[in-house]
Amino acid sequence: MLDIKKVLKEAWKSLKSRYFVNVLIVFLAGIIVGGYSLNTGVAKIGNTDSNITTRKQYEVLEKMTGKSNYDFMQDFADSQDIVKITTDSDSLAKKYTNGVLSVFVNSISTSGSFGFGVLNGLNTLIFQDRIAASIVIFVFAVILLLLNIFVKNIITVGRCRYFLEHRRFKDTGIDKLLYVYKCGKTLNVAKVMFIKYIFQFLWNFTIIGGIIKSYEYAMIPYVLAENPEIKWKEAFRISKQMMKGDKKRIFLIDLIYGTGYFFSTFTFNLLSVFLLDPLKDCAYTEIYMDLRDKKSSVVDDIALLNDEMLLEDKLVYGEYPEYAYKIKPLEKRKWIKIDYERKYSFWTIVMFFFTFSHVGWLWEVFYSLINNGRFVNRGTLFGPWLPIYGFGGLIIIVCLKPLRKRPFIMFLGTFVACGILEYFAAWMLETLFHTKWWDYTGFFLNIHGRVCLEGLFVFGLAGVAFTYLFAPLLDNLYRKIKLRPKKILCAVLLVLFLIDVGYSAFHPNSGAGITYGDDPKTQSLKGDQ
Repeated sequence: MLDIKKVLKEAWKSLKSRYFVNVLIVFLAGIIVGGYSLNTGVAKIGNTDSNITTRKQYEVLEKMTGKSNYDFMQDFADSQDIVKITTDSDSLAKKYTNGVLSVFVNSISTSGSFGFGVLNGLNTLIFQDRIAASIVIFVFAVILLLLNIFVKNIITVGRCRYFLEHRRFKDTGIDKLLYVYKCGKTLNVAKVMFIKYIFQFLWNFTIIGGIIKSYEYAMIPYVLAENPEIKWKEAFRISKQMMKGDKKRIFLIDLIYGTGYFFSTFTFNLLSVFLLDPLKDCAYTEIYMDLRDKKSSVVDDIALLNDEMLLEDKLVYGEYPEYAYKIKPLEKRKWIKIDYERKYSFWTIVMFFFTFSHVGWLWEVFYSLINNGRFVNRGTLFGPWLPIYGFGGLIIIVCLKPLRKRPFIMFLGTFVACGILEYFAAWMLETLFHTKWWDYTGFFLNIHGRVCLEGLFVFGLAGVAFTYLFAPLLDNLYRKIKLRPKKILCAVLLVLFLIDVGYSAFHPNSGAGITYGDDPKTQSLKGDQ
């Protein structure tokens, strides 16, 4: 017999043991798998994975004629259970008018749907809303189906695995969301969860049967989390036998949470995000472990659930030991062996500066040519270089060297360092010359038009690529140049660069397509000095 008070007490204890990580896990999983309400919607009662009802399931097929791509896809989105976001779409659309991220932000805000907004943003960028509606529904239906099978279902089981380990091992990592991928059982788990979805979908037509089956199937994700190799018939049988006689009690627990979700609508759903959702995951985990323990004698295939490390109730520090996994994780793929920890000579660093500066110049010129159909010499200088790219590259290679052993920290370091450099350079140029060579006004999350999230994200990725791949490869190439010719080349480049800087200090490069305000077309041009 399921003890409801004990379940709720243990769930609260589990939630408190690592509160912020638990909230983050549920939030991330909810965003990834969809169905995570971020607005003040109705209260949620019942198993969150069941998707018992779907709004306007077939209306989209009746609205294909005479509508644009966007309108058609909006109707398609309305028929899906995708994560909802409530925003002031008009103010967002007016605020963010430029950049790739703005396309996605505006699409998400106007549609009210995270998943659909991303897909429609891709449609806008790639097809400019001109693709035939029949192709749209086919392509996007296939994409959504694959996301459901190979992402949503897998992350759902990974979330269950996290909470199963967390109830005993306090330092369980967020990477448990990827547990199924890491142990190489993606296809089997995807198969079992897809069969669960099909059965649930068919039972939903009977309404009452759909509700009953949603509870009968409720333990399947936890069974898979404990044994990702289990066959679908065995997983269904175990869940059914576990839930026999206890569906009503679990329904009562859901009613308790349903009351909380009702009040959460008055807190802009913050109560759900920071309390109810993670607490409910902890509660369902306790339910599974309680049923697993008390019904071991009546579950036919209980021997398949043989992870003894999860059985003890005592909380310990540390993570689940790798040796105890019944399924060994896949070996980590080894990167191409490149010595990115190497020290670079002075002459290599000088050549890095001019290489990065020239690549940045080529990128800006190419961008202008594609977007405005004309060739312009970007930047304050007259030579084929943009020094902000060169200095950014040197900061990444030289100043951020201590971060090289940790790629993610290197990404964050590049993100911040390039942001500071770009903001300071923009401020300095505006102060000295009273004009702008780049303006991010209208881009998503920009600061005074001098930096924006989209640009810094690109700089972060580029910095990682330069650090671990391009810089070592370029250094290998530079080392093939003899020292004397290399010195002469660097000296010539430095002299020409200093002459250019000296002249541009009094007569900076400006004009249509270069500085803002000289040509209306430049208002949509993304540029860096």
